[in-house]
Amino acid sequence: MNKYIAIAILSLSALCTSCSDWLDVSPKGEERESEVFSSEKGCREAISGVYIQMGQKALYGAQASMIVPEFLAHSWTTPSESAYPSQFYLANHNYKESHAESTIGALWDSYYRTIAQINNILGNMENTSVTFTGKQREVMMGEMYGLRAFLHLDLMRYFGPVPSEAAESTPCIPYVDTFTSEVEKLRTKTYGEVKQLIEADLNKAEALLKDADVYATDSKYADNSSSTGNVDVSQVDYFRQLHFNYWAVLGTKARLYYWTGDKAKAVDYAKKVIEAKDKDGVSFFTLCDEKFFAQSNANLNMKSEHLFGVFNSNFRDEIAQTYFFKSKCICTQKEAYIKTAYETATYPDDIRNKNNRYWAVGSDATSSASSFQFYKYAHKGSWYGYQTVPVLRLTEMYFILFENMGIEDMKPYFATWRLSRGMASSVDATLTSETAVMDRLETEWRKDFMGEGQMFFFYKKHNYAALKWPTKYTMPKDAYVLPKPQSQIVYE
Repeated sequence: MNKYIAIAILSLSALCTSCSDWLDVSPKGEERESEVFSSEKGCREAISGVYIQMGQKALYGAQASMIVPEFLAHSWTTPSESAYPSQFYLANHNYKESHAESTIGALWDSYYRTIAQINNILGNMENTSVTFTGKQREVMMGEMYGLRAFLHLDLMRYFGPVPSEAAESTPCIPYVDTFTSEVEKLRTKTYGEVKQLIEADLNKAEALLKDADVYATDSKYADNSSSTGNVDVSQVDYFRQLHFNYWAVLGTKARLYYWTGDKAKAVDYAKKVIEAKDKDGVSFFTLCDEKFFAQSNANLNMKSEHLFGVFNSNFRDEIAQTYFFKSKCICTQKEAYIKTAYETATYPDDIRNKNNRYWAVGSDATSSASSFQFYKYAHKGSWYGYQTVPVLRLTEMYFILFENMGIEDMKPYFATWRLSRGMASSVDATLTSETAVMDRLETEWRKDFMGEGQMFFFYKKHNYAALKWPTKYTMPKDAYVLPKPQSQIVYE
């Protein structure tokens, strides 16, 4: 294993049992908190606690990525009510049923607990007397401002209004920018207010990280070495992809402006990420292609595209084995529908499922039974990206361009992206109208982001009245707006 990865994994694992201790607000906890924020090392450990929490099952380790949004979008086969009641009711968009209501409430709580953690860090660091190494204070605070905005944006995408139907005065979500454990302070703000607050935090993050983040100012690789035959043998990243780095901030801005309909700004920030290069002229992020996937030990989660991802040291045992690699796994789909989704008859060389790369019949490790299994998160031998869930990826930046630029202007970018995926040039000729572009984008969002939780937001952004895959399904009224917990509504 790469020595830097090993160090990162050990450091994160050691913190798992204590990352919430410093959030204790009792007198004893206050003393603990004072100790934590009395040094640069303590501040860094507190921030590590945030990243650990984000990678856990309750957030992007599973629920906010491959479970809740993917069942809402029908990416997986809808299970039986008796086997998985929560997922059954989510797939049927029955949010008032107790199991679904509990799952949605737990997701809300996980987001706001993480935001509380961030606010506590920022509150302690804004007026700290600690002396930091170099520009570490700017880096840490930039990450936290950026993450606070990112998490609120996701909350808005889940619980806020459909963008095309939202007015500036439409009630949205609470935007919490001070540390509090008092529920009554989670007052809902308007759609317009939340947009402004997200943008303001992203502006702070961008300003702090622009000249301080090595991932924006230095070489992509710490040792400037090139990759050898195996993935990630001598290639040493600064591991900024597992922190909310400068490019993640710009990518989040692109996502924000895309979501709120500011096409010019969405395109501008998406281009900045796509064209990002280090001081040596090396692209920070590269589109995954067949050359990468053809390596025998290459994992399939497209790590070279990650603007930001979360790591979970228990992902294999706690999530992958349970959700993907059992004879009765919860995250599965019918083979015929998958062939339709990946257009295997038309584009057999599409790298995402060439030779059943992403989907294949697999056996259960504990029995002789088999099932149709999803391999994006399987371990293929490399440690590069293993047990990491992508949360913000380069392809999203390309998709934002495709949708928000004129057809002729977007075609060169589309060709670059299409070539990376191994799709034939014949697809270019089909992009003759806005409707044709949107039809193609619907298909490509599904292919690229399956298992990552983005398809539901594509549907919501465009307020689809019905889903056409895997089978036709009419979306119920209000299906795109998850209900806030009753405990929150009391204080609206």
